Amino acid sequence: MESDSEPHEHHCGEHYGIFTLKGDLPIQGAYRDICYEPVRGNIWTASEGIYRTIFVEGRKSVIAFDTFGTPGTARAYAGAMNRVFPNKPVETVVYSHEHLDHTGYAADLAPKAHIIAHEYANAVIDARGSSGQKTANETWNGERTEYDIDGCQFELIYPGPTHGDGNVAAYFPQHRTLFMVDTVADGVGYTTLMDWHLTHYVPVMKRFLSLDWDLFVPGHFWAVSRERFIEILDYWERLFDFAQEAIVAGVDPHDWDQLNAWTDEHLGPHYRDEFRYYEYAAMNLSRYMQEYLTGGWGIEGNIKPALSPL
Repeated sequence: MESDSEPHEHHCGEHYGIFTLKGDLPIQGAYRDICYEPVRGNIWTASEGIYRTIFVEGRKSVIAFDTFGTPGTARAYAGAMNRVFPNKPVETVVYSHEHLDHTGYAADLAPKAHIIAHEYANAVIDARGSSGQKTANETWNGERTEYDIDGCQFELIYPGPTHGDGNVAAYFPQHRTLFMVDTVADGVGYTTLMDWHLTHYVPVMKRFLSLDWDLFVPGHFWAVSRERFIEILDYWERLFDFAQEAIVAGVDPHDWDQLNAWTDEHLGPHYRDEFRYYEYAAMNLSRYMQEYLTGGWGIEGNIKPALSPL
């Protein structure tokens, strides 16, 4: 199978991300239905069934958070916002973090929009040079920054390493609403928890409990209450002990028969009724086990996280 590592020689009719295969990539242009509904105030949410994001109505424009993960889905997202606000263009895009499946295609969503990202995320985006993923026009650093864009007030918060690079939350105190992707979502974890910074994850996410909100909109599936947010974090916190116990018991983190049997015996009594338990709990356990067997995530994963209230 031929491959092509030179992006300028790629002949795909769509933005192709970091693909290097020659020829068309029809999956990039495939249309996806987008569902949308109001959240609170001027906040709306959009989803294609698995991924979820928000967009916010301004006086004359729309602020879009993220882009979805293909050119076709980005265009469908743009179409959904246009159906809700037909006379208000998307003039601002806020990136949650740097992963292509969430922020890969601003060039298809709103090519002339002003893009905002945390400097950690933008450094990765700039180095990656992915087709369709535009670098930010505006970056910020530190933990918190406030915005008032076209009459929309919100705060962006970088609580510390959680997932990917520069993953930030959007906080709407006037609506008691918090949005953050690829962290808390209902049920057990999504697949193998790729690019999660486990040492930091739970204490960093608990920092949000110092803020006044009662609705959390995640980057996958549906919104959850503050109480449910806490319950989900409890699962992640307990998984540290379960992973160590599995290692001591001689479970092989690469043997899925062993993992599923041990998970069902030890996690099942507590969590088998959780959404996606049978699909993903063993994967979650394997990822946590490998954290102990390998030592964690480099320098970043071995520095104590910030614990002060936000």
